[in-house]
Amino acid sequence: MYDLFISYPRADVALVRPLVEELGRLGLSAWVDEREIGDADAITRSIVEGLGQARMLVAWYSRAYTRSRPCQWELTAAYLAAQHEGGDLSRRILVINPEPGADHIQPVELRDRLYLEGGAGTADAAADLARRIAKRLDRAATTWIGDIRPLQAPSWLAGQRRIGSNRFVGRVPDLWSVHSGLTAAAVTVVTGAGAGGDLVQVQGMGGIGKSMLAEEYALRFGAAYPAGIVWLSAARTGAVVPDGCETEAEGGRHLFDLARRFGLPVQGMEPAAVAAQVSRHLEALGKPYLWIVDDLPSDANADLLAHWTAPSTNGRTLVTTRGTRLDGCGKIHRLDVLPQEDAVRLLTSRQPPRDEAERRMAAEIVTELGRHALAVDVAGAALRVISYADFLKDLRTPSADALALAAELAGELPNGHHPGIAVTLRQSIGRLRPEGVLVLQLASLLAPDPIPTRYIVDVLAEHAGDETAGRRAALLGTQAAEAEALLDRLGPEEVMVHILTARTMRRHAAAPEALRAAAVRVMNRVMRDAADIRKHAALEPLIEHVRLLTESVEDAETAALLTSLDRYESEREVYSLAGTIWRRELEASQSLHGDEHPNTLTSMNNLAATLWNQGDLAGARELQEEVLAVRRRVFGGEHPDTLTAMNNLASTLWSQGDLAGARELQEQVLTVRRRALGEERPDTLTSMNNLAETLRSQGDLAGARELQEEVLAVSRRVLGDEHPNTLTSMNNLASTLWSQGDLAGARVLEKQVLAVRRRVLGEEHPEALTSMNNLARTLLKQGDSSGARVLFEQALPIAQRKLGNDHPITRALRNGLDFVTSLPR
Repeated sequence: MYDLFISYPRADVALVRPLVEELGRLGLSAWVDEREIGDADAITRSIVEGLGQARMLVAWYSRAYTRSRPCQWELTAAYLAAQHEGGDLSRRILVINPEPGADHIQPVELRDRLYLEGGAGTADAAADLARRIAKRLDRAATTWIGDIRPLQAPSWLAGQRRIGSNRFVGRVPDLWSVHSGLTAAAVTVVTGAGAGGDLVQVQGMGGIGKSMLAEEYALRFGAAYPAGIVWLSAARTGAVVPDGCETEAEGGRHLFDLARRFGLPVQGMEPAAVAAQVSRHLEALGKPYLWIVDDLPSDANADLLAHWTAPSTNGRTLVTTRGTRLDGCGKIHRLDVLPQEDAVRLLTSRQPPRDEAERRMAAEIVTELGRHALAVDVAGAALRVISYADFLKDLRTPSADALALAAELAGELPNGHHPGIAVTLRQSIGRLRPEGVLVLQLASLLAPDPIPTRYIVDVLAEHAGDETAGRRAALLGTQAAEAEALLDRLGPEEVMVHILTARTMRRHAAAPEALRAAAVRVMNRVMRDAADIRKHAALEPLIEHVRLLTESVEDAETAALLTSLDRYESEREVYSLAGTIWRRELEASQSLHGDEHPNTLTSMNNLAATLWNQGDLAGARELQEEVLAVRRRVFGGEHPDTLTAMNNLASTLWSQGDLAGARELQEQVLTVRRRALGEERPDTLTSMNNLAETLRSQGDLAGARELQEEVLAVSRRVLGDEHPNTLTSMNNLASTLWSQGDLAGARVLEKQVLAVRRRVLGEEHPEALTSMNNLARTLLKQGDSSGARVLFEQALPIAQRKLGNDHPITRALRNGLDFVTSLPR
């Protein structure tokens, strides 16, 4: 354990070392780390091992301290700990200011009386300063900083874990401004009811460093959000937005994805109910969390922002956007270009100037680039292979292609500097080896989201026709693009390309059609699991890329990928998106194959099913009647596809209340299937079940019971007593017996179903809870209110915990328990 943690920039080690020696002579123990550390994990380890075991942080706050990323992290950690302890910074932080003024010290709360003036350049000065530090330490807390709150790296509740960038420079006032806005006692948020917590918007042009600032803030200030961090990307990536449903499509899908990641049961719920589930889950964390929304569309309005804001009151929302239309919402922090000193530092970090002439040229280069963060970073990478003089000359003599790109990007870049930025991007791309160009061309086909490296390997292997060649191309290509700062590595398994780089590729080095075809074919293989919701977690990192690849459908492979995307949305029961995608898929199939092709009919049928799920029964019926007419004409009345079309239409007629029409179709289907397939085939049993339900709805309970008993007998014989289909048949028959007044018979079946489901699925499975509700309802009807109460009381807490209060099963159980409770004892 240590009295002091000495936080200082390595450039000042010669000044700090005498001070440390004098502190030792006074009997004070100090943690001093002379290693060069830079990445987030190493900085965190230093903070945990050193600062966490010290009573006070001593910050040697020279101007170099402002530029030191590790120092700023250390200071921030101590500051947040002191705030959590009660806010008295002097108990935990002591600033030594060796500079003549204090304007460089951030945050401003550390200025004035919270710092000691003076340096330690001489032995006497060091001794004097050590004595003054010792006096301050007498008033410091006696416990360790790590005891206040753990100093570990932040936890990531959902979304991509960000790892930060060693190329992040400066922005100290910006970071503290963001923190102040997020933690202010009151911030006016006019994004509508339910928007929780404080809100800060970081606004700025493309490539200026908004996302990197948000990432650095999350890593550096994560301790202020003990419940964790959520990172969401709101970029529009070609996703289809249903007419009139923009807020649901753009602001609702992410909540469904979060609910799935949190393990919340939201299948089939309306967007408002999903939002309520996520809100309750986050509220139950009980502590603040940070909700980051990266790249909100520049044309977003307040309604859309409301859908992206943290859904519970313990959330703090940080938004990055190029837009300026939301100036009335929360605190606005407009991010400017890099300060001159920081821009030069970024430019020269890889290739330091060799002399004064190159230092002057470095300053001129960043001026030509408008101190634009992305351009300066890319230029810095270029200076490893091109001289300062040649680079500056190229900036001042742009080619026709560079000027054309500059004109396209003019509205997104610093005024007057876009030609230089265009030159920088174009030349860096031009220096790439062929594999690097391929990687960036592939990225230009995809969304501005993280790209799994495994997918890059598979696509380049498909494109080359050889797995080994593809792996080699992916490795060399990502390395080459990364060396030019045109690609960022998010970790061992993901990379990301900035949208400005992708736009440059699309404009001046468009991907060949063969590469796009390979990207679609590989994605089709991946999306084979789209209909299995258990596999959706593995698919999520690629879904936005699928949306962009299917933005235009001009071939059968892309149409198939669009179909998989719709199956993905349909399986998640996000029907508003699914319906729009199916419409596009239908139009594409009609264009590619014609109106009567099997693929077109399948698309019509899928769209009809989605319309049915949305409640548009008339629209579903119209499509199903069209499909049935074509299949009857093309295949005949007894073809399996025709019978399927008859069944689908019958279901819609039933839902519309046309029971006679539904019964007529179902009887025709059952007759054909009995003759063609026999009594024991699954399709025949399904037809019998369907017809039985219609008979039951018409009041023909005897006819329904006869069919259901036949189905159950076959299911038990063929599938066994514990097969899910057998249990469903038992449930169906129990319902009919219940309606006939045979409560004893219904009770026997329901007890059997419940026993199997409890044993096979577990007490907390939704189907087991449904069986408990069914049996309790029957017991209640028989007058056994105490037995019903026991089941309701067992099931309701489980349903509330697992499914939420708004789930239909929970509501049914709660209503049952309320009724039993109201009965006289």
